[in-house]
Amino acid sequence: MFGVVLCAYGSWRPSLWYDEAATVSAVHRPLSAMWDLLAQIDAVHALYYLCMHVWTKVFGLSEFSLRFPSALAVGVAAGLLVVLGTRLWDTRFGVIAGLVLLCLPRTTWAGSEARSYAGTIAFGIAMTLVLLIALDVDDGASRRRRWGWWAAYVAVSVVGVVWFFFTIMLLSVHLLIVLMKGRGRDRSRLRWTVGAFVISAIIVCALVAPFARVFVSQRAQISWVEQMSPRTLGNYARFEFFDGATIFLIVGAVVVVAGLAAAAVLGARGRWSTLVIGLLWVFVPAALVFVFSWLVDAVYTPRYLIFTAGGLALILAWAVCQIARDRVWVAALLVVVLAAAATPTYLADRSAYGRLGGTDFSEAADFIGSNAHSGDCVAFSTAPTWSPVSQRVVLRAKPDDFVGLRDVGPSVDAIHGDVLWDGDKPVAVYRRFAEQCQVMWVITDKDRDHGYVAYPGAIGYWVFSPSHFTSTPLYQQLSAAGLHVVRQVPFNNTQVVEMRR
Repeated sequence: MFGVVLCAYGSWRPSLWYDEAATVSAVHRPLSAMWDLLAQIDAVHALYYLCMHVWTKVFGLSEFSLRFPSALAVGVAAGLLVVLGTRLWDTRFGVIAGLVLLCLPRTTWAGSEARSYAGTIAFGIAMTLVLLIALDVDDGASRRRRWGWWAAYVAVSVVGVVWFFFTIMLLSVHLLIVLMKGRGRDRSRLRWTVGAFVISAIIVCALVAPFARVFVSQRAQISWVEQMSPRTLGNYARFEFFDGATIFLIVGAVVVVAGLAAAAVLGARGRWSTLVIGLLWVFVPAALVFVFSWLVDAVYTPRYLIFTAGGLALILAWAVCQIARDRVWVAALLVVVLAAAATPTYLADRSAYGRLGGTDFSEAADFIGSNAHSGDCVAFSTAPTWSPVSQRVVLRAKPDDFVGLRDVGPSVDAIHGDVLWDGDKPVAVYRRFAEQCQVMWVITDKDRDHGYVAYPGAIGYWVFSPSHFTSTPLYQQLSAAGLHVVRQVPFNNTQVVEMRR
């Protein structure tokens, strides 16, 4: 419950951004049209979109409604990690691991994001937990009960991989855990356990193979991902778990080093295997992605390995327990320090412009919804230099704010074209359309005298060029139709211009 409240708090404030607008675009269409879309793009999010399609039918498209399922998922993830940590060590360790997971900036970001990443964290932990149960049940249990838990492992893994395909890399981690936990067992028991896992993994791969083929066929949709370079490793360190929170990165590193030193000098509390599981969970998938990106094709961007967050929580919790020993107050103090280090990023994520690049789609759309009247006209500028798509993305992000307004229409409608974003008609068509309008609301790039370049979230450069609405071809067409600027209302990257006849 604490994780749900923590992530849900303030999630209604930040504007939706591109990825979340993509969620709205996908789920706010008939189910048949959504399936047609997924056949072309974003199949990697198919299960999430299906769930959100049902959710939004009931609870609507507000920022809070769109993001609350992710808060629920983080709450589930934290609870599962408490259970997993208890199984690895004891209840105290499990609780610390759950709290540390909630301290990670990437976790609280995912819990307030209308995307599939929070669920990915939960499935990564669930897969690992069920694996550990299956391994423990192997000793002295009936054959039927053993295979029951391996069947559960297959089921959870299939759903987890379909939820987010990169999660399949956990199978390699789990193989190493099976081998590690099999040390000391007799050979026949080890062979049985390894065989059960291998059979289960093969079944998982076979069941997700059709989905994998679709995902691979749509790989071009991440062609924007930067090629592998030394900077990629720096981006991984700063953004994968810490969302750019350098203070948390430093504090976390100090805690881990201090924990290792305490374990080396005073003797480890609990099992070293708990730390090893966390390390494998974090670094094996990262190594696989980086090698693939280097040798085959670039597929890594921060947050794609978010299913390894549970492993990092185990590492930090293990270090906290080594430092604290039996002193509960020391463990509590260290968790508070980690939480304090994460607080600036947590609050920034929940500010009005807390999403990547300071996007302001919600503010622009809500201004239109509050000020425009039925029958008014609306116009959208073509893609500004910092945007990969037209400003019609604002309409796709918040469609309810544009009900009753007249629009020149897209060249290609997103729903009928089985794409996420509308296409744009030539700007020249706006003149004839504007001649029929008494009031025109224009969503366009913000006026700025000087340009600048940003690198938000380490996912590519955003170029904010100098811009003035009255110098744009769109203004020229609207002005020629007899409309005059009444006011310009700037937001962070965007502005809304009111024009009247």
